[in-house]
Amino acid sequence: HVATLSKTHSLASPVRPLDVGRVHRRVTAPVSAAASSQTDDDGVSKITQKLHGRLAGAMVAGALTLTSCGPAAAEAGQKPPPVIDMPGGCTLEALDLFKDTRAKFSLEVGTGALPEAVLDLGGCDYSGQDLSGKILSGVIATGANFSNATLVGAEMSRAKGQDAIFTGADMRSVNAYEVNFGGSDLTNVDFDNAILTNARFGKGKGGEWAKLGGANWEGALLSSSDAQRVCENPTVDDYGKAILGCK
Repeated sequence: HVATLSKTHSLASPVRPLDVGRVHRRVTAPVSAAASSQTDDDGVSKITQKLHGRLAGAMVAGALTLTSCGPAAAEAGQKPPPVIDMPGGCTLEALDLFKDTRAKFSLEVGTGALPEAVLDLGGCDYSGQDLSGKILSGVIATGANFSNATLVGAEMSRAKGQDAIFTGADMRSVNAYEVNFGGSDLTNVDFDNAILTNARFGKGKGGEWAKLGGANWEGALLSSSDAQRVCENPTVDDYGKAILGCK
């Protein structure tokens, strides 16, 4: 069951391709997960078996793109080098590497079945930059800095966002389906109209909770069980607890 956390000024919301419908909090509606590929084990197995043959052309194209802006692309079965180690480093253009593959196969990229398309943003600093509409699906953003960045409408399903910095980021209408934000600093982040289904806001690798003070949850799309899982985080402020319906 999915609920949109109610807004005081409007119950309407813009229509988005990946939106699964918006309802009042505590009113149930059928869920169509914002996923880019099959999630059952048999489906994943079948996809994985076909990927390297079916996507050979896509991987070659991706390799040419990576070669044009950095070191030689990784061979089949190997991850490209971290973006920070590529010539030019953490540019906005580097975020477009393998974007089509990552958008269509975020499950396979996120689980390591397509390591050639993995984008490792660890150590990158995108603070204050405009990343609106960028394809961040399946990226490894552990330790990256997105403080005060604009990520409006960005696609980041199944990204690994642990121990990253998102302080003050504008994440309205972002698709953060199944993103792990464990241990990240999300202080004062705006999640208005964001898809947060199955997202995690727990502890990071160092055992520290994600920081959620001042985060705006109004209009965010998440299920009642998702909301209660967020409520387990002791950093949620009183206003957030009221919006999330924490028990």
